[in-house]
Amino acid sequence: MNSASSSVSSCRPAKARLLGICFVALAGLAAHHSAAAEAHDPNWGAQLHAEHCAGCHTAPHDAAFYESRRGKKIQNLASLRTMVASCANHFNIAWFEEENEAVTNYLNVNYYQFK
Repeated sequence: MNSASSSVSSCRPAKARLLGICFVALAGLAAHHSAAAEAHDPNWGAQLHAEHCAGCHTAPHDAAFYESRRGKKIQNLASLRTMVASCANHFNIAWFEEENEAVTNYLNVNYYQFK
């Protein structure tokens, strides 16, 4: 066996280890993504709403206010989701999709109750 073939065969275990590490890392990312895609805790959405939205959406933004908005600009769950994302964008709130979805779910569960 010459030195070239010997160095190639010695690289194979290292490549296999690296491949195994990459596989484990990707599996971890996939598990994290699927957990993030699950329904969010409405309390997280409430917290985000209180921190970022309640400054503008305070009194008289009670259940009656949200009910009065239903059927106007916010006609369904998709338009609620769009409005939350639009408000976040307008006020430069750097939310990921998960945060937008959490606030959307919070508002829907507590006020709009779209299906």
